[in-house]
Amino acid sequence: MSNRNLNRFVIDILCIGWALVLMSVALPAQTHTPKVITVAGGSLGSAKPATSAALAYPTALATDTKGNLYIADSINCLIRRVNRNGVISRFAGTGICGFSGDGGSAKGAMLSASTGIAFDTRGNLLIADPRNCRIRSISPAGIISTIAGNGVLGYSGDGGQATQASLAYPSDVSVDPSGNVYIAEPYNNVIRKIDTTGIIQTVAGNHSFGFSGDGGPATSAQLGSPYKVLPDNAGNFYIAEHANWRVRKVDASGIITTYAGNGMGFISGSGGPATTATIGSPNALLIRAGKLYIGTEANVWAVDQVSQIITIVTGDTTGAAGYYGDGYSAVAAALRFVGGLGSDAAGSLLIADSGNNRIRKIDTGQIITTAVGGYLGDEGSAKKASTGVYLAYQIGGQISFDSAGNYYYADTTYNRVRKVSTAGIIMTVAGTGLSGYSGDGGPALSASLWFPTSVAVDGSGDIFIADTGNKAIRKIDPTGTMTTISLGFSIEPQGLTCDIAGNLYATDRSNSVVWKITPSNSATIVAGVPHQSGYNGDGIPATQALLGTPTAVKLDRVGNLYIADWANNRIRKVDTSGIISTIAGIGISGFAGDGGPAISARLSFPTDIAVDAKGKVYIADMFNHRIRIVDPTGTINTYAGTGVSDYNGNSLAATATNVFPAAITTDAKGVVYFSDQGSFRIRKIH
Repeated sequence: MSNRNLNRFVIDILCIGWALVLMSVALPAQTHTPKVITVAGGSLGSAKPATSAALAYPTALATDTKGNLYIADSINCLIRRVNRNGVISRFAGTGICGFSGDGGSAKGAMLSASTGIAFDTRGNLLIADPRNCRIRSISPAGIISTIAGNGVLGYSGDGGQATQASLAYPSDVSVDPSGNVYIAEPYNNVIRKIDTTGIIQTVAGNHSFGFSGDGGPATSAQLGSPYKVLPDNAGNFYIAEHANWRVRKVDASGIITTYAGNGMGFISGSGGPATTATIGSPNALLIRAGKLYIGTEANVWAVDQVSQIITIVTGDTTGAAGYYGDGYSAVAAALRFVGGLGSDAAGSLLIADSGNNRIRKIDTGQIITTAVGGYLGDEGSAKKASTGVYLAYQIGGQISFDSAGNYYYADTTYNRVRKVSTAGIIMTVAGTGLSGYSGDGGPALSASLWFPTSVAVDGSGDIFIADTGNKAIRKIDPTGTMTTISLGFSIEPQGLTCDIAGNLYATDRSNSVVWKITPSNSATIVAGVPHQSGYNGDGIPATQALLGTPTAVKLDRVGNLYIADWANNRIRKVDTSGIISTIAGIGISGFAGDGGPAISARLSFPTDIAVDAKGKVYIADMFNHRIRIVDPTGTINTYAGTGVSDYNGNSLAATATNVFPAAITTDAKGVVYFSDQGSFRIRKIH
């Protein structure tokens, strides 16, 4: 993969989805136009205490002079405000992702998934609006306008008015004490600055991806996906370079140097010089009380600006992501992707714990708690609940129905397994919400899970969980008791399914194989070669075929096995005689082939499949932001999706609905259900 393509890949993930503008291909005319309907998730909790609200991947924080907290609620395409009484409300955005509203009320405007917000010196709230390729401003009177970007993706306009310049997915915006505005453009690999007259210039980066230039002019340096930018009070500014695993500093004379991070993996170096520490990928910056705070995937670091010594403030010291620690010392807590940092009037450190859908707070006593978010909605309507489908490019997950028509899914972010009854009531059936491994032999509701990704239910009512973070398969029996299936060796399960004989099938993404586990816990490989990943052809025994990170497995009514061969961009089929073939995908990532043979089509990292009673195969074509359907003749078409991930509404025609599908299944009537990672919802097509 070229540097430019790698850079594009990184930024698409950070900005929550691919920025593709592809024309959807509709199915042939039908008597009924399928629509996409939300059946679980999507709750906000506005006008309630902030701890009773739901957030969807918050990525930036800002506070005004009155002490109100503002949150970029990115997946919801909203800006939320928490007042000093702790009540949350919608400040900007309609909740439908898009672009509209300039010149009018910010509450009536459409935004994309914002990843950066900041107040300027005049009290305007500035918003990095990535997909719209703009920087927008909300005045104290609540009127929204564009202050930078012409809406055209690109890199142009230096030396002219910022509103006439082309930007590329700006991910952050900040303001210095003089009123100059700084913009991080990770796709263009530059930092740009708008002066007080509205003129835009590049102030760091030479528009090429890489790492070079320390000790020289910042405009001649290579940057690696600069995701956040932060000026100080002395004319310097700091750059969080996500792909270079460094924070760099540009001084007032324009010279760039590395300020923190050594560009290597594995977390280390707390208590030593900032430049020799391994900090991970920086995603957030904050200056307060003589320290530069750096948020990474799973940690917050602090650099003393005098001694240049760096320490871990909070997060697992190994860099492992998770959720635990509320009510305890911050050094004992776990986080999952720090998207933003801030502080309140009381001196507390605020953390946008994006992957956990919370704002965490570290008070002056160094105790960590949840300040905003965490609402679930159990025991109520699933449509009014919050769901935390995790946003990660290698996570598929599966939804499973039981014989009574209830469905189950892994609420990965919240470390729970949840059930939605036929009456539409949602409840938790396993997990406390805290990352960990505990509870075997006791009630599943008291057990700890870590990053569960899939659920399967057999004919006896046993519930199987791919407890991926713990590299274990857990089982809940009909009495609600949790156990671990002991295989005598380690696997990393992801996709699960059961056959009518009670056998469990599991994809093992670390070993690139599919296992068959009998009711007596005897395990055999039915597809793939252990510890070998790749593609070596079809028409051979499945146990001799190479797979590429298989993410899901399903069975049809006659016993054929279907595999989402994620890294190979294929859907594979193992027939009842054990021979493997490809039924969709040519092995090259992309979008092509609708209306023709599925084996000649292009898929983009398919994460899950479903097979209905008529032999139709549905594919969660994740990074094409589509659900594809392969009919019994082998022809492929788009069943749902437009090629764009951002949420654009409910009850729309399926091919006019934006989707980011991960898990997919069908019920007894053939209705398709899927998890929409672009909107943190479970949805159905009906």
